[in-house]
Amino acid sequence: MADGRPAHAAAGEPRGGAARPPGGGEAGQAREALRVAQGALLAALVAGGGVPEGFDAERVGIQARSLIAKRRGLVARLRPELVRGLGPGFAAAFADYATGRPRPPGGSRADARAFAEWLSSQGRYPSGDEGHGASTLQGPR
Repeated sequence: MADGRPAHAAAGEPRGGAARPPGGGEAGQAREALRVAQGALLAALVAGGGVPEGFDAERVGIQARSLIAKRRGLVARLRPELVRGLGPGFAAAFADYATGRPRPPGGSRADARAFAEWLSSQGRYPSGDEGHGASTLQGPR
């Protein structure tokens, strides 16, 4: 541990002392199959992709809707004027927007801004005498 690292790390070996197999072979194929399955599951959960073989479609659907509900709650807190403007149609409008569309980079604020822009592009952006209009599409500064 002369350089501050444990002996197995300094030697370039995994903790167990056995060398890892290179990318090929059965282990490499298993890792690749896992990577593909995880990507397909992620796409099914957040991007409207088909449910991969071996997964329960009903449960994946429940989880996907749950993730949309979580996003909807965050957007509602960040942009309450959208909830007021859309009223009881807010949940359905958000589901229309979010289904098949993963949360954009930038987190919940970016999601709220993208939802407002989507509503505007659909001609559904709420209007009224509350002073909320196109200028609020940029979100809080």
